[in-house]
Amino acid sequence: MTIPPTVHAVRSGDVRPLRGEALLSAWECGDRQTWSACALALLSAGYPGCAGPDATAIPLAERDRLLLELRRHTFGDTLAAFAVCHACGERVEFELPHASAVAALETGVNAASGLTVDDWVLNLRLADTADIDRAAADPDLDAARTVLLERCVTAADANGAIVPYRDLPEPVRALAEMTLAALHEAVELSVSLCCPGCAAPQQVLVDVSSHLWTETRHAARRLLAEVHELARAHGWSEAAIIAMSAPRRRAYLELARA
Repeated sequence: MTIPPTVHAVRSGDVRPLRGEALLSAWECGDRQTWSACALALLSAGYPGCAGPDATAIPLAERDRLLLELRRHTFGDTLAAFAVCHACGERVEFELPHASAVAALETGVNAASGLTVDDWVLNLRLADTADIDRAAADPDLDAARTVLLERCVTAADANGAIVPYRDLPEPVRALAEMTLAALHEAVELSVSLCCPGCAAPQQVLVDVSSHLWTETRHAARRLLAEVHELARAHGWSEAAIIAMSAPRRRAYLELARA
């Protein structure tokens, strides 16, 4: 699979942590949007110049790797989360080190697969945000699955002519669907947990973009509350308060509350 040029540019560029105005802008752009729109808002805020069609063309595994790096610069090395036990409903808290999460994703960032079935040659690639959005627009699950396969699978007959996915023989389509599912499963970020309440084992998928968005939303709301409190206490502008470092802002808050 050929990675879009933008991905290389993003890799070589500096990450901009989500702090101050960058944090609020990311939250404002993604607020009340779809999860994929939130992910793109975070990418745009954390990687200046990474936006629009180029960002939507980044494969999901690479997108999540970039978001993990942005998260590390913004919130630290350890991703703390929780799951609900499927057996007893107990809350199961866990931590995922940044290095472990990135290593799991990097094994499949460039994943692609080429297959030869009888006289058919298939090339499969990981989905990107544009693929997911296009498939999600179809309310019928089977139709959405077909849309995704049509976008991620390229097929050629014995003469080298490109043939639409819908026109392939059923056995070839079935193999393509199974292989594409395996490609995506290989880059899913998951953790193995054991419930402390009932000892039931479970595998929990970690959605990087939604987790980072939740952290971003909470951090933005906290910052807005601090701005509101200091503005009321001292009459300072939002821009002046946001421009302060976090330690200085906390110090002023302590003085205002004394």
